[in-house]
Amino acid sequence: MRLVINNVVLFLGILCLYLSFSPPINAADGNNPLVAQACEKVKAKDLCISSLMAEHASKSADLAMLALISIKVASNNGTNTSFYIKKTLDTKKLEPAVEQNFQDCEDNYISATQQLDGAVSSLVSKNYKDTKMFLESAIDDAITCDNGLRKMPGNQLELPHRNIMFRQLCINALDVVLFLTTS
Repeated sequence: MRLVINNVVLFLGILCLYLSFSPPINAADGNNPLVAQACEKVKAKDLCISSLMAEHASKSADLAMLALISIKVASNNGTNTSFYIKKTLDTKKLEPAVEQNFQDCEDNYISATQQLDGAVSSLVSKNYKDTKMFLESAIDDAITCDNGLRKMPGNQLELPHRNIMFRQLCINALDVVLFLTTS
């Protein structure tokens, strides 16, 4: 009898876990029409839509939540790129000029992720002016890194491509926030 009860409890636990991670039943295709609206005026529209739709929370999000998600997507990308930079500096023998550019970009990414944290806090408190300022600062950090990378000999490393993606995600987040503030 005890075995049956344990199996029922286990089954119910697994069922609850499955239902908590599955999409809502009433979502016909799982797409949130606000995602397309929020990304409508963004330069990298496809990237905006795909990055937001990749986040489960976007499926039922309002515009403010989509703005928050877009910042978090950029922040996660920035954090991953920062780890890539650190790992490259720690494990690869780089030419002195390349190493210096990576170190400069590492500083830029530390600053950029701090700016994105500030953008999240400002957005949550509905201080859109500061949110915009923090996002613009993160974009400036990415541009500064990019400027150093353009001078770098041998752009065969992955960082220039990662930096372009990060900068575009930050620009997308800014555009979504601007859409939020004008809606």
